[in-house]
Amino acid sequence: MTDDVEKTLKSFMKHFGALNRDMPETRNAFTDLQKTVHKDGALSAKFKEIICIVASILSPCEECIVYHTKQALSLGASREEIMDACSVAIVMGGGPAASHISVVQDCLDAWAPR
Repeated sequence: MTDDVEKTLKSFMKHFGALNRDMPETRNAFTDLQKTVHKDGALSAKFKEIICIVASILSPCEECIVYHTKQALSLGASREEIMDACSVAIVMGGGPAASHISVVQDCLDAWAPR
């Protein structure tokens, strides 16, 4: 599973970076928005990334789940915090959301093993 999430993350980053070539103004505007939103404010950057995991599960967007799980871990989120947030995704999205949590679990197994 480690290879799968690493491959997904690498592909996402490659294609997101390629937006500079194909739509630089849009990509730069989105990147600026991300930088503004994802810094500490009333909510910590870590908590915002955890929120993004839940939103990604509900979307659903596998690449987003992988990216935001990696970001949350890099900001100090624990496996327990992330999985607790995933329970909120299940409440809001039911069985379909629960099925997408497997991607989060693969990420945690790769980057935050027990």
